[in-house]
Amino acid sequence: MSEKTRISSISRRQFGLTAFGLSALAAGLTACGGGGGSSDGGAKTLQLVLSGDTNQGGAFAAAAKKYKEATGITIEVVDVPTADITTKLKNAATANDLPALARVTSIDPLWVNQLQDLTDIAKSHGIDEKYLQESPDGIIPAIPSDLTAVGLFVNKSLFDKAGVKYPTAIGNTWTWDEFIAAVNQVREKAGAKYGVVMDRSGHRLRAMMYEFGSTAFAKENGKYAGDAKAVETLEYFRKINDDQTMPKSVWLSGEDGNAMFKSGQVAAYYSGSWQVADFNKNIKDFEWLSVPLPKKEVNATNLGGGFMVAFKDTGADEEAKKFIDWFYQDANYIEFAQLGGYLPAKDLKVEYQFQQPSFELYQQQISGNQAKGDNAIKRVVAEAYAETPFSGDPLREETVKMLSGGQDAKTTVDNIVKLYNGA
Repeated sequence: MSEKTRISSISRRQFGLTAFGLSALAAGLTACGGGGGSSDGGAKTLQLVLSGDTNQGGAFAAAAKKYKEATGITIEVVDVPTADITTKLKNAATANDLPALARVTSIDPLWVNQLQDLTDIAKSHGIDEKYLQESPDGIIPAIPSDLTAVGLFVNKSLFDKAGVKYPTAIGNTWTWDEFIAAVNQVREKAGAKYGVVMDRSGHRLRAMMYEFGSTAFAKENGKYAGDAKAVETLEYFRKINDDQTMPKSVWLSGEDGNAMFKSGQVAAYYSGSWQVADFNKNIKDFEWLSVPLPKKEVNATNLGGGFMVAFKDTGADEEAKKFIDWFYQDANYIEFAQLGGYLPAKDLKVEYQFQQPSFELYQQQISGNQAKGDNAIKRVVAEAYAETPFSGDPLREETVKMLSGGQDAKTTVDNIVKLYNGA
């Protein structure tokens, strides 16, 4: 994907005007309401809408508390369920009642044109440029609040019981065939119910495609494209979804892979860095370990994370940018990363309060990422400006059809390409 994507000069701009109306009127309304900012006896309050802060140790809430102590400005952290945040912000945009701030994992075409320019903040705080995507108008509308990477966890207790070894360094990682053989040995020798579970997510499956050498539906000449390696990956994935190596219930029925791993029933869990804080706190019955991802052709992962955004015309525009500027100051940002177990989006040495080896492994996985195709972080922002934005998770949805027997791997790839391209 090019670092600047095109936007329809008519449809996108007209849509923005229609959806959001007169920004001056919106500012007047939200300054008095429950949206961006409110005043009470001179004390300013700004809403920061996000999801998952409780699971990450309340790192954003802690930052908000520190900011209040430093400035007197209240940042009201509104932590909503992950499944609800998209709808909440859509409804807020439609009602001209967007919050001052949000931390999101995706950028919605409905409100992308209501974002403030954060270019100066990103540049002044040394955010890695490979994670910054400009809009067609030349602004930086979103800055990564943190990075995540797809990764692998093993139930060390089960592996040790079975006498099966596992790699600990990326330089001597296992191949996919070696990995599958190992988890099946653990299942047979240590009594695990399943060998491996993978989150029901196109994001996780895309990482596997990268490992097989696929570009995982990168754009070619302005259109998303499939390749033979993507077909090969899906065929392999279907083969191991056999209710022994991998439980079909996760992808076909939505069973929670996280809960399955924490129950001690599964030898390995293909998920990501965001699980480290949860596992550190909540797994007490067995030892677990972060280990290198398996590879087919290359060492690869898939990146993700959250984005800090500030909305326009909320009655607290400048105050919102001031908070973001404060947030990325080194001392504040390091504290945030330490508390929540977040990987930084800038070049900082973070000494974590727990699981330091896990975080260092993830950072090595990111720095050595050999994935072909689009820049995963920039892609999230760029897709919001696409002329034919897709909805949902076509990779996941079409893979579910394949696993249920409705189509073969080649048809699945073809259908994914069509959906990504707005067909």
